[in-house]
Amino acid sequence: MIFMRMWSLNVPVACKSCPCGYVFINRKLLKVKHSEKSSPYTEVNNTISSKDLRILFLYEFKLGHSAAAASRNIISVFGEGSVSERTIRWWFGKFRSGDLSLQNEPRGRPRSVLNEDQLRAMVEAKPKAAIRGLAADLGVSATTISRRLAAIGKVKKSDRWVTAVDG
Repeated sequence: MIFMRMWSLNVPVACKSCPCGYVFINRKLLKVKHSEKSSPYTEVNNTISSKDLRILFLYEFKLGHSAAAASRNIISVFGEGSVSERTIRWWFGKFRSGDLSLQNEPRGRPRSVLNEDQLRAMVEAKPKAAIRGLAADLGVSATTISRRLAAIGKVKKSDRWVTAVDG
């Protein structure tokens, strides 16, 4: 459903080339879908969510636009600072690899390479072991050993590693 601009009124233009269902007025995205009943003259908020931006990235990618062209298009509508060309290039690379998912990949701290059960067994076998020696044996830093010993409740008393007791 494409309408023409008449008498200098803002008339909605629907996205036909993809099933996103978003409606645009003068190239500004409305926060409504085709099926929602809303005035076509609703004021547009120039802020846009990350999810909506990703939909626009996919839309621009499917149109065959370059990342630079997509960046210009999105910035012309939502203003400077809404998105960087580098971000669009990253998403286009992801789409090019065949992954059309718009979800974030899980992030966070990498899994520990230190096996706490192995550390606990080593400390119980050699209660007088030094942190540096344990670190060398397990192939991790002394700081990692120190933090993990504290986490499993081991403290050094009288030159021995013992389980901490709340007093």
